[in-house]
Amino acid sequence: MSITNQNAKAVQLQALEMAREYIENNQEIPNEISHILFPPEKREYELTYWGKESREQILSETIPVPLQEDRIFPPNATVNSNEWINKLIFGENLQILKTLIQMKKDGKLKNTDGTDGVRLIYIDPPFATKQEFKVNGEEQVAYADKLSGSEFIEFIRKRLILAKELLSNDGVIFVHLDQKMVHYIKVIMDEIFGKNNFRNEIIWKYFGPTSTEKNFPRKHDIILFYSKSSDYYFDSNATLINYDEKAIKRYDKVDENGKRYKIYKNKDGSERIAYMKQGKPTEVFEIPFVQGTSNERIGYPTQKPEKLLEILIKAVTKHGDLVMDFFAGSGTTSAVAEKLGRRWIAVDVGKYSIYTIQKRLLQINNIRPFMLYSGGLYDAKKLNKFDNENWKLFALQLWNCQVIKNTIRGLEFDGEKDNCLVKVYSPQELKKDNMKISYETISEIDVILGGNVGNEIFIIAPQGQFTFAEDEVEIKDRIYHILRVPYSMLAKFTENFTPPKQPRDSDSVNEIVDSVGFDFIQPPQVDFKIVKNTLQIKKFRSNSRIKGEQKTELAMVLIDYNYNGEIFDIDDILYNKDLYVKNTKTKESQLKKSIKIKTINKKAMFIFIDNAGNEKRVVIDGTK
Repeated sequence: MSITNQNAKAVQLQALEMAREYIENNQEIPNEISHILFPPEKREYELTYWGKESREQILSETIPVPLQEDRIFPPNATVNSNEWINKLIFGENLQILKTLIQMKKDGKLKNTDGTDGVRLIYIDPPFATKQEFKVNGEEQVAYADKLSGSEFIEFIRKRLILAKELLSNDGVIFVHLDQKMVHYIKVIMDEIFGKNNFRNEIIWKYFGPTSTEKNFPRKHDIILFYSKSSDYYFDSNATLINYDEKAIKRYDKVDENGKRYKIYKNKDGSERIAYMKQGKPTEVFEIPFVQGTSNERIGYPTQKPEKLLEILIKAVTKHGDLVMDFFAGSGTTSAVAEKLGRRWIAVDVGKYSIYTIQKRLLQINNIRPFMLYSGGLYDAKKLNKFDNENWKLFALQLWNCQVIKNTIRGLEFDGEKDNCLVKVYSPQELKKDNMKISYETISEIDVILGGNVGNEIFIIAPQGQFTFAEDEVEIKDRIYHILRVPYSMLAKFTENFTPPKQPRDSDSVNEIVDSVGFDFIQPPQVDFKIVKNTLQIKKFRSNSRIKGEQKTELAMVLIDYNYNGEIFDIDDILYNKDLYVKNTKTKESQLKKSIKIKTINKKAMFIFIDNAGNEKRVVIDGTK
């Protein structure tokens, strides 16, 4: 090491010690010390803020969650096991992205041409600007985003880092934002994707009355367009818009095929013909909001017009390419992708969103089969339906193990817990080898390992697959901890669990919250009756294991007034604000005595959902 490097290292160590003192005294580290520890010249520029994690930390510490199949749509559809099926996923998108990255590595996310990864990602995240939207003519606002500043930036940045990993090598991404946050996210995207991969800023121009006495009216959103590399598909024909009348008049002649053209005179007196093209390319698209009278209108806050997504998808993908939206909302991206013959994945953490998308997709003629998955809230009865890898992933996360593959003397281990090796036996491999785990199995493992891999090993396998009852097996100086799936101490694995929070009113439909870990479905208990056109809920009890001060109340009730016995087709939604009222004395919320609903003439299904996403489904026969 040179003297210069030694001096630089000494300065950094001194700065590190000084930073430690500030941290111990709960003080912010001064910029001059931060610049020594994290020299800005290492990058051309970077957006710095409190709470910004390293890329490596985000990729390594984000917990993947296995996808549990819920059901296939349309009902009774059949798909071969090796055939692609479109995916609608309920779950927190950060964890789902990590899972999908592994699926890409395993060759399970393919475009029709065989390319691994997603060809196009479009996201329309909440803008974090306190922008107010209205729904279905209501007086109250539809939602007001809760995160702002550095919290919002880091929330989006984490997901963009994972999104880049998920893209195919020739993939692209569109991020839809408004004028208040777009400049911050632009810098973040330059960091993640590289400023040379910034392709354009697309403008969506819209209409509508705006009252602005002291400002210019806000009449557009911005869509940032980045590619993963310089190699990407682009069809400029998708960007063409119609010529205006003046341009059309200049092409004043029409040939025998009906094509308009004009004649140019060259300097030498000769003439040449110039045909009018199909349209003129642009990055500014004037498309109205989805109005209440539109056939597209489904009443979901922030619904985007299909025409906008059609332009974007056609511009950068071909038939059979994989399109993804992990803030799926009303499902515009997946609906347009389906109509254009693209493969698609839609992810959202809100049950209202999932049921809205489900209904919207099933209204498309000749809809191809798609699977509804859950990632984060599981049906314990379906555990053994996971495939080998997903079962192991579930088991590892059950005990907060790190997913780290390791092979010791030919013996494969699947993870680590507290720096100790973890081996998982899935139901599939136990059945395949026709084996159960005995003392002899543990002894054989111990012989293979020898004496160089630590004093503790964890063994995870399905309950009932062990020939002994002990939770620990000691061989010489090494202890083998036996972990059975599932097991009775259900609360243990929810210690770090943050639920996929459901909206409690129309203001919080798009509220963004990080969900961590997973839980088993615990259907709530509901005591209610229908009296004429009123819903009377006498008692509600959630069984969700949410920790902290958050109350487990009814988040919403979804209603299908004409349930056909197969598919829940959402007709109405009652939010928490519709179901509860504050007690004037105790200031605590309590269930309303009655809530107005529509007349039930046929069979109706009510889905009662707590604020962790657990459901209780009840069918009411209005004919009796």
